[in-house]
Amino acid sequence: MKKRKGRVIALCTILACSIGLGTLSVEAGNENSVYSFKIKKEQGNEYTRTKYRQTTTERNTWKVRMYHSQEGTNTYTTYWLERSDGTNVSPSVDVKAGSGGLNSGRNYYIKGNAGANATEVRLTAENNNYSSSTYTIDGYWDEETGRMLPSQYKTYYTTEYNK
Repeated sequence: MKKRKGRVIALCTILACSIGLGTLSVEAGNENSVYSFKIKKEQGNEYTRTKYRQTTTERNTWKVRMYHSQEGTNTYTTYWLERSDGTNVSPSVDVKAGSGGLNSGRNYYIKGNAGANATEVRLTAENNNYSSSTYTIDGYWDEETGRMLPSQYKTYYTTEYNK
């Protein structure tokens, strides 16, 4: 009888562990998806294809880095996340352009809004000022990084390249 009870307990333990492992979610990685835009005049929006953001917390940041802007080094472009229906789902952030090399510029880690959780999002950009000029920009982005926004920051923080 004791042997049978031990086998039942062992079987239940194995079953519980199997179910538990099956429900674990995949951790977000810190990826670099390339983007290249022609920024439109008069703050017209430009955006990437959508990517699925599986996180369920707004503090799980998304990332953008602009390593080149035809406007010049240290100029700004405004970025945010939105759903494909045009709904904004993150704060907007003015990102400073690097000097043009692939490792130039800074990573900006930005929180999402509740509307950015478990949904398809796209990186959206526009000129940070109302101008009749157009220009090209290049960089990297990631819809969710697995990095939590530290409590001392309200909407975003920056780091050097790949840190």
